[in-house]
This record gives sequence, structure tokens and C-alpha cells, in this order.
Amino acid sequence: ILRYLKKDCEDTGNDWGEQMTSLLLKANHDRKEKENSGAKAFSDEEIRQYEEEYDRILNVGFEQNISAKPKWARKEEAALLRRMDKFRQNHLLFLHDFNVGFDNNLSERDLRKCKNRQKMSGGFRTQDGCSMFCDILSVIETAKRQSMNIFEAIRSVFHGDALFTVTRAAEL
Repeated sequence: ILRYLKKDCEDTGNDWGEQMTSLLLKANHDRKEKENSGAKAFSDEEIRQYEEEYDRILNVGFEQNISAKPKWARKEEAALLRRMDKFRQNHLLFLHDFNVGFDNNLSERDLRKCKNRQKMSGGFRTQDGCSMFCDILSVIETAKRQSMNIFEAIRSVFHGDALFTVTRAAEL
């Protein structure tokens, strides 16, 4: 969402996107502070205030969209506003559940590896090759996130140790 908001501000010159970006970044900052102090969630009142501010900024966006120029940017901005209104709960889920990440950067980084491999000459020639690549990458990335030794994790897969087990979806 932050990328779309930045692009919208550059294209239309409207400031509602900057306000929304500030709100979301402030909410994420406040959430991190709460987590560091040991809290597990925002209070209902705090969530209500963030949601009201989100709605207020969206209304400003709809008002500014009426006079936005150029026409193609106005259409893109209107689509962004409708999407942000429709998926409001999804965009603010990180306020309700601290287990939900603020952004999806980690997922995008993981997908980039597969996409780069797919674009390479001779990438995935078969579905089995793609499945094997994903299984191996899954073990490696999980080991990294769990601060495990990558080679030990791979070794444990081949030796059937309890340290790390992999179950393929096809085997389920």
C-alpha cells in the first residue's frame, strides 16, 4: 500500500496519500513500542481511533480525487481509494493482531528467488523440478529464520533427524 500511496502522491499531487502513509507508519511505530513494552495488543479505544483516522483520510482522498489531474491518474487514484475502503480490515489487521506483519516484504523477497529462477534460461522445465526447488528453498529459508545452521538442517532432512522434517504436499 505504501508504494501505491507514494505513486499516487507523485502522479496527482494530492496530499491524502502522504497523510495515510504517515498514519500507517505511526501505527506501526506505536505497535512496535507496545510490543517492546510487553503488550500483546492495542486497546479497543486505540484501534477505534486509528480506524476513524483511516476513514477520515479516505474521505479526504475521495474529495481530492474529484479535481485530480491528469485524468488517468484520477482513475488510478479512485481505484486505490475504493480498494483501500473495501479491504480496510485487511490493511489494518496488523493493529488487531500483533502476529500479523505490517508489510509483506519478507514474502516478496522469498518469491523473488523463485521468479528469478523461473526467468533464467533453462529455469523450471518440469513441475517436479519446480517442486524440488521450492522444497529445498523452503528448508533453507526456514533454517535461516529459525537461526539454524543451514547445512545441519539439510543434513537432518536426509538423515531423518527430528531437527527438521519436510512434508511435501503431494505426499499428504
